[in-house]
Amino acid sequence: MTKFVVFLLTFLAIPGIAFSGTIQGAAQYTAKFTPPAPIKTGKFKKACGDEIPNQSLIVNGTGLQNVVVSIEGKVRGGKPGKYHIDQKNCRYEPHVIALMKESELVIHSSDPINHNIHTYSFENDPINVMFTPGQDDFTQEFEEPEIIKVECDLHHWMTAWIVVTENAYFAVSDRDGKFTIPDLPPGKYTLTAWHETLGSISREISVGDGIVKADFDFSEMTPQVSQK
Repeated sequence: MTKFVVFLLTFLAIPGIAFSGTIQGAAQYTAKFTPPAPIKTGKFKKACGDEIPNQSLIVNGTGLQNVVVSIEGKVRGGKPGKYHIDQKNCRYEPHVIALMKESELVIHSSDPINHNIHTYSFENDPINVMFTPGQDDFTQEFEEPEIIKVECDLHHWMTAWIVVTENAYFAVSDRDGKFTIPDLPPGKYTLTAWHETLGSISREISVGDGIVKADFDFSEMTPQVSQK
């Protein structure tokens, strides 16, 4: 018994070894609704096709896509990274991207036509850059937490969202509404789920060593769908 206690204490004292938890869940929308209609491209149909899917509210079954789920406040662990967004087929891919503050975003254009990416931000330097076919990528670091809308000044339907978080613990729900936030230090947190047309829902959550479930139901929220 004494040897076991000594071993356990030694194990816990080893630098770099720590317990962590994982948040798993789903964002859902179970209310009846009419999916937003595709957006007509008008005079740009030769380059972009007749219409573009409206990505502002995507529900598959009851799964709600493109919900950013994140831990509020400062949390130890994790580090900034490098993320990518592409102007492709007259759309932004991905439509919603989340990144930790001080991360870099690399903006690329795969399209054979001009675009002008324009961000509407208050806490970070705004972007207003013209892209011509074959132009070099543009990179910017985001220093402060903020939800930033992205538009193309040349194509009114092209929108995206950049969600800059305080820490490294976040996820964007997939086509089924599912998300996972791994490697979270044990503790009590505020977990917030944000959607571009349905708003935000927050809840308190306790994380231990293992998996904790957290689902968000946006069915009571009224969608504010863009028809751009």
